[in-house]
Amino acid sequence: METFRGSYQASVDDKGRLKLPARLKGQLEEWYGSRVFVTSLSPLELRVYPLTVWEELERRFLARPSLDPLVQRLLEHANYGQEDEVDAQGRVLVPSLLRDVLGVNGEVVVSGRGRFLAVVPRDRAQAELAAPFTSEELAALAALEQ
Repeated sequence: METFRGSYQASVDDKGRLKLPARLKGQLEEWYGSRVFVTSLSPLELRVYPLTVWEELERRFLARPSLDPLVQRLLEHANYGQEDEVDAQGRVLVPSLLRDVLGVNGEVVVSGRGRFLAVVPRDRAQAELAAPFTSEELAALAALEQ
């Protein structure tokens, strides 16, 4: 399975276009093509899914009972996003509502999170790096290694 990993400095321009780092753009196009779904499932990060990955997740969500409140909420959150195609310069449009709510304007950090790319404002990335793991979190991670 192809895995996006690592973090890279990037920017969202005045027109709302995220310029993907060259390495991630290359991986995206090689592994999945240039179609993406740009969305957010939390107020902490923007997510850029290869469209085929998003469609697979969406099929699983839609297979659940449509009146399930969690499914309804998830689909509502996700559908504030939109499909797009990465252009030749490696740019993808971030919907204005998501830019405003998530604060993804100007300098951002794009990081690989397995099958999708996460985009956070640079100051949020700095705050996350400065927050140490708790001893309980470290113990839970150690248990996963076994």
